[in-house]
Amino acid sequence: PALSALMSFSRLPDYDGSLKMPEPITASLALVGMTVVSWLHLQPESLHAILPWLHDGCMMLLMGSKSFLAAIFYLAWLAHGAEAVYAVVILAGHKTWFRPSTALAWFIVTFLVGYPSLGQLLKEARAAAPPKPPSKRS
Repeated sequence: PALSALMSFSRLPDYDGSLKMPEPITASLALVGMTVVSWLHLQPESLHAILPWLHDGCMMLLMGSKSFLAAIFYLAWLAHGAEAVYAVVILAGHKTWFRPSTALAWFIVTFLVGYPSLGQLLKEARAAAPPKPPSKRS
């Protein structure tokens, strides 16, 4: 409730670059996925102690390969970092949207959630783009 009240300014009719929360289901799935991959890579013993079925199931899917898990971990966080930087680049392209507080909020949420957050920003950027002139046929 407090977070939605804090973010209620993002529902203004004229979009100003304010943070819009991504779809809850896809954002939750991305956040849970990143949490499990990180936990499995960084603290596998604690995951096994608390949720042995999750640890064993994930390791079975990975065929026990810790190097494959490490590759997934680093590539996933690298992709989220690139998406977060791209979100700031999109904001910078719209001079009226770019404010340090807005850029920081988009960066953090996109870094944690990934494409569900970036997709919201891309949708707003496409809606704010000026319409393309009709092409002339010769």
